[in-house]
Amino acid sequence: MTDSTLIPSLDQVADRIEDLMAQHRLPSVSLAIAQGDRVEARGFGLADLNGRPATGDTPYLLASVTKPVVATLCVMLAERGLIDLDEPLADRLPWLDRPRPGRRGRPTARQALTHTAGFGRYWDFAYGEAPLGIERAVDRYGVLIHEPGTRFEYANLGYGVLEPWLVAATGHPLGELLDRYLFGPLGLSTGAYGAGAGGEDAAVPYTAERHVPYPTITTSHPAASMAWMSAADLARFGLTHTYGSAVLAPGSAAAVRTPGLGESQPSTERYGLGWNVRYSGGVEVLAHAGDMCGVGASLAVLPELGVSAAAVVNRTGSFAHTRTACEILLESLVSRIGPEDAPKADAPMPVGEWSGRVETPTGAIPLRMGMSGDGTAWIEVAGNGRIPARVEEDESYDVMLAAEAQLPTPDALRAGPWLELALDVGEDCLVGSARAVKHGESGDRVGNCLTHWCELERVR
Repeated sequence: MTDSTLIPSLDQVADRIEDLMAQHRLPSVSLAIAQGDRVEARGFGLADLNGRPATGDTPYLLASVTKPVVATLCVMLAERGLIDLDEPLADRLPWLDRPRPGRRGRPTARQALTHTAGFGRYWDFAYGEAPLGIERAVDRYGVLIHEPGTRFEYANLGYGVLEPWLVAATGHPLGELLDRYLFGPLGLSTGAYGAGAGGEDAAVPYTAERHVPYPTITTSHPAASMAWMSAADLARFGLTHTYGSAVLAPGSAAAVRTPGLGESQPSTERYGLGWNVRYSGGVEVLAHAGDMCGVGASLAVLPELGVSAAAVVNRTGSFAHTRTACEILLESLVSRIGPEDAPKADAPMPVGEWSGRVETPTGAIPLRMGMSGDGTAWIEVAGNGRIPARVEEDESYDVMLAAEAQLPTPDALRAGPWLELALDVGEDCLVGSARAVKHGESGDRVGNCLTHWCELERVR
């Protein structure tokens, strides 16, 4: 374990955190660093713009940092023999076996935890109304874009499905399991789970531009997104994954660090059981970030050095700033906690014209696309004329086109007028995802991302 004198006092970094807040108009930043029995935490700014200051003990919504929390619970339950991570989820959830477009397969709990279950990208949020619910969301959008166990794709639906599976396996709600096995035994007094569960002392989530407070946020995939914790408790939680911790057995700790696709998984996609696993200057880093409606969060653990750092912000689009705050805390030990920019292997570009369909909950929609040798591209939805598209990158696919094109389904009309085609290139065919997505926060609300099966054949 490293000398604790190398861990900075928060007073040493206060000016830099305040500069970060001012530069990016952040209502508050709460951060903490922990090693052994020492936890130093501090809040900057306002948890509520009506005047309530943020502290190191203020609960924040964690967004996707919920994933390592839920994954750690699953590992603990598996150690006790209460669940089997290699059990197909559909063994307890028969509705997962209903026929759908896309690939066939029966993903396991472990694959859901490592984002290798085959589900496509998806998120949904509701404000003051009921969300779709996980079973309906899966029925409509739970398409297996990839064969389970063959490809990494970050997928909220995989974690969303884990909640009803855990209930079926244990007979207890997920919130109760977290309280009984994780929050209570580890002394994480601010730990909570579910819509609005942070309580009256929680930081208020705000929009990015106008700092408008969000109403209560709900989603169909709370196990991917809806845990609450203070920065101090989040740093304490991170210590459970250091080598000096006795919380997990050695075999379980090793499993947490094992990528879902094994050693063949590309370095930019090394994701174990709820954690991105990286190396920076030879130092192992377990990290996760979260970015959601009115919140941003980052957690970084240096297992060999016995150190954990956490930062949370109550504003949309702020996860990069929380990561910067964690890097400020850890810079004497490691240079960066986020992914390295790695060149993507060249894939064959689908030059030509392609025609096929998008399978939606209301039926198949005709789709055409074209790409020229100079990289210009277009998309045509339901015969409504060609719309210019730009070529982007997606770590899980060979090629992605994005255009301001609307899928004409009720759910997609609400999701937003943007279409992404994330496709793999086959022999005279393209298969993958067609995503209806609302980017940003127009209308002061984060929108949804709805993935559909897409299949095209070469026509020219």
